[in-house]
Amino acid sequence: MDWNEAAEDLLHQILMTTPLPVREQISGKIRDIAEGMAEEEGKSRVGTNTVVRAWVESTPEALRGELSRQMERLGIEEP
Repeated sequence: MDWNEAAEDLLHQILMTTPLPVREQISGKIRDIAEGMAEEEGKSRVGTNTVVRAWVESTPEALRGELSRQMERLGIEEP
């Protein structure tokens, strides 16, 4: 599945806020979820909105309260 450059950049920014010991695991999880979402929607490319949705979905429920602040710091509007 192709990723547009903005989606790759956003994923990189998100991962830079993730603790190093779990960064690779989270990267794979977000990628898998985003590609699955794009495929289900009949898209051939992952975009930034899909990355944000995958990020939210991959974040454990107990940590989701922190997402609003993280999105604000990255200049992302909540989906």
